[in-house]
Amino acid sequence: MRRTHGSARVLFSAALMASLVGAVAPTAAAEPRACAWTPAILPLPAGALTGDVAAADGSGGYAGTISYGANSAQGGRAVLWKNGEFTDYGNLDDPEYQNWVNVAGVNDAGTVVGAAYREADGLPGAVRSRNGKLERLPELPDAYASTAEGVNDHGDIVGAVGTADGDALYWHPVIWPADKPGTVVELTGSPDTEAIATGIDQDGTVLVEADFDGNRVPYLWKNGEARQLPLPDGAYDVITRGISNGRVIGQVSYDSGDDGRSVLWDRDGQPRVVERGEDVRGINRDGQIVGRTDDPSWHEFGVWQLTTPGSTLSYAPDRGLELTVSSDDGTIAGQSWKIPGGRDEPTVWTCR
Repeated sequence: MRRTHGSARVLFSAALMASLVGAVAPTAAAEPRACAWTPAILPLPAGALTGDVAAADGSGGYAGTISYGANSAQGGRAVLWKNGEFTDYGNLDDPEYQNWVNVAGVNDAGTVVGAAYREADGLPGAVRSRNGKLERLPELPDAYASTAEGVNDHGDIVGAVGTADGDALYWHPVIWPADKPGTVVELTGSPDTEAIATGIDQDGTVLVEADFDGNRVPYLWKNGEARQLPLPDGAYDVITRGISNGRVIGQVSYDSGDDGRSVLWDRDGQPRVVERGEDVRGINRDGQIVGRTDDPSWHEFGVWQLTTPGSTLSYAPDRGLELTVSSDDGTIAGQSWKIPGGRDEPTVWTCR
């Protein structure tokens, strides 16, 4: 799964409270690589004002959104950079939807997934790329909204479908299975509460964020069964950030204090604090993590090997940056901009 949370976060309504609490286990991480990260700005087509990298395919391909401006007829479009070529999947060709799309993931076949937004009420509709353009994904009966949050190399797409619950939406975790094109399947065996599937691993394991009375709890779902990941001591809410090769990362809130906001669940399922991690955003198959450090300036980003800090990247006097993607090929990506007044530019950094 290649996914970051530059994608839209689905809001949950309340349900019953339930969570398990576990200890934060020690970890023995491999030593991070010593890197001098060299940036490369990806090209934008003529007329495009901004761009970002939201996901990577693990072999030199990067997906994101480029913008021609809020008042432009072209709006924000889903794109892919790969092997020196630029593919513009555009936005959804549907007059009921805005000319904007949010990219959440991409796989090795170049399938991009995410959401478009309805003009009338701003609610999302799940989309995928196919035959050079975007198309809507099917929804459950009586659905009002949907979002695609991740895709693996097999082509399975995961996300959520929202149905009416009074004046609110109730979100159901779903999968759009590659071997049953044109169908959507609710995840049976997941917790009996509102939830969203936020990512999918290459073996088909789905990362699910279940909402219990406003507190989010991570689950792993596979073959009709879901198991909860234990929470660190004192934790009550988790924003899941990614799953790759059996590992999960997330942001944790605690009853009191701040015992380590960024957490890695390694393959044994136990939570471990990512040292100096304030807001981790991406993880690759080798356990390379990227995100914001705890530097109080909010201008420093880090690269970790599992929970061990490695190199850091910081704002320069003339350029800012944000890291959101850790690709399986070892590169990292996001956006950067000139200071002062520069616009976001899609950027990839390579370890030299």
